[in-house]
Amino acid sequence: MPVPQPDEVFLALSNPVRRKLLEVLAEGPRSAGDLAGLFDLSRPAVAEHLRVLRAAGLVRDEPSGRHRHYHLTAEPLSAVDTWLRPFEQFWRARLRSLADAAEEIALSGSIDLDQFVAAPPHVVWTLLTDPGHHARWWAPGDISAEVGHRFHLAMPGFGEVPCVVLESEQDKRLSYSFNGNWTITWTLTPVAGGTTLHLTHSGFDLDDHRQRDAHDRMSPGWRDTVLPRLAAVAESL
Repeated sequence: MPVPQPDEVFLALSNPVRRKLLEVLAEGPRSAGDLAGLFDLSRPAVAEHLRVLRAAGLVRDEPSGRHRHYHLTAEPLSAVDTWLRPFEQFWRARLRSLADAAEEIALSGSIDLDQFVAAPPHVVWTLLTDPGHHARWWAPGDISAEVGHRFHLAMPGFGEVPCVVLESEQDKRLSYSFNGNWTITWTLTPVAGGTTLHLTHSGFDLDDHRQRDAHDRMSPGWRDTVLPRLAAVAESL
């Protein structure tokens, strides 16, 4: 089997679903079915993430009865450690600044998240603005990229949420109001191998306990479910 290259390891670690798979496998071997059940993704999508991890040498699989079990193989992570070590001198000096910045974001009433997507910006833009594709990773609705366009998103548990497109720059930036109080802004930046998608979900009044509750529930929902699902759909196109 070819020796995995450091770039393959870094690419494998760039996706939060794959990082979560490694965290789970660090606790012990799991079957493919068990791993697929951890995510709100299709089994083929999870299988593709496992394929990327296997190609990077981070997991191995072996048959066990009628199932295949996956095991963590952490040796390739040494490449990451070797690459990061020269930068360690900067970490300690900047950790306090990072903590301060994180606290400032937490108090600002917004959710700010980045997601790497292994697809070019025009593909990500299509997922954000085409109703058929939008429904595959988040919610059905008559969304479009036209500034001033009024549309609704059918959110489970909330019903039809009214939205208005506020800004639109094709393949670069989309912003719309959401439920009258909040604003969702997507910023697309082309990078090697795909796109960095930045989400800002702003407008939470953290002095209102219901709004703070919504902020605290939505943040992990975006990070752990919605954004990884968008990335998986994009990679499947």
